[in-house]
Amino acid sequence: MLAARPDFASIAASYGIDFTPLGNPYKSLLRGEDVAAAIGSGNILGIIRQASDSKQRAAFFERLDTDTWKAVEGANAIIYKSSWIPFASVAEKLGVPCAAAMLFPLTRTRSFPSFLIGSGKDRGRILDSLIWRMTEQFVWQVARAYDNKLRRQFLNLPSLPFFGPFARQDSERMPLLYAYSPIVLPRPSDWPDRIVVTGYWFSDPPPGWIPPPDLVAFLEDGPPPVYVGFGSMPSGSPESTLRLILDALELSRQRGVMLSGWAGIGEGVKLPDYAFGVDSVPHSWLFPRMAAVVHHGGAGTTAAGLRAGVPSVITPFVADQPSWARRIEALGVGTRPIPFRQLTADRLASAIRAATSDAAMRDRAAEIGKLIRAEDGTGTAAQVFTDYVRGKA
Repeated sequence: MLAARPDFASIAASYGIDFTPLGNPYKSLLRGEDVAAAIGSGNILGIIRQASDSKQRAAFFERLDTDTWKAVEGANAIIYKSSWIPFASVAEKLGVPCAAAMLFPLTRTRSFPSFLIGSGKDRGRILDSLIWRMTEQFVWQVARAYDNKLRRQFLNLPSLPFFGPFARQDSERMPLLYAYSPIVLPRPSDWPDRIVVTGYWFSDPPPGWIPPPDLVAFLEDGPPPVYVGFGSMPSGSPESTLRLILDALELSRQRGVMLSGWAGIGEGVKLPDYAFGVDSVPHSWLFPRMAAVVHHGGAGTTAAGLRAGVPSVITPFVADQPSWARRIEALGVGTRPIPFRQLTADRLASAIRAATSDAAMRDRAAEIGKLIRAEDGTGTAAQVFTDYVRGKA
């Protein structure tokens, strides 16, 4: 059983996975004008202010208690998103084993700066340590009031400590599965053994999926195009973002496949013959057919670009995206990041030209892609969790 926001119901259905919704759709929460502007600015303080707004919080948490309890009915074990700690409280009530999982690191370390706060910049050992502690507490404090209310009023459990359940999770050796490749970000030596960097959790296109014939025709009608998409990120103004993308493609003399994404970029608009718009296409099928991929640096899209073995141009918005962008540049498989708030048609065109013409970058991307395709992150995660559950039996 997969439990997630309603936005992901159709994806689950396409794979034949049982699905139950949790609360309100993310898409409607992110498309609000104020939220879109805050995310587009890349200002973490502005985003926190929006997250603290009483109406936003009410919409975010609405029905999550009843939906969460409904989702775990009959479960023998639970794997939950590590930033959503209430699922661990539900597992505690049910008396079933659970493990946390996340697409990017949230555990403090001396090996690299925080991935969530500070844009991944190295600010020295003392400040980096402080920012890591802020990261840990930010993740916990967002859910603390809701989680403790859930525990007291719904689960009849005592409240968790003010600073969170992390010490308890360490003492119980509860697995924490980080679903990214150690090739991209090696596992720090100062993490406890319960934390495992598994490799990416990839999926292939759904059974029976067939690519749109008009997209196939576009791909076959010229050289490999450039993918441009910003996933779930709202851009503030879809119209101006579309114009910027089209101008950049024209300046760089490249064809492009554009994902409308949750921002709705290019929806219902007639595009020039050098651009093709898509609503949703599996990255595992599309990206290997691209000359380069332009994206926001989300963990999943970054992973898909790496797996495909093509160069990336990353225009990060917030959260972990700047950190992944820095890793992509450091690995030599992408251009220097351009924060979305600083994006112009000229800058994007210049980055696209570099990504599509740099032979060393293309070779390095192909090399890293081959190594990542040889990993079995899903299998590793399944084995670690299975061993843990058996040990608890």
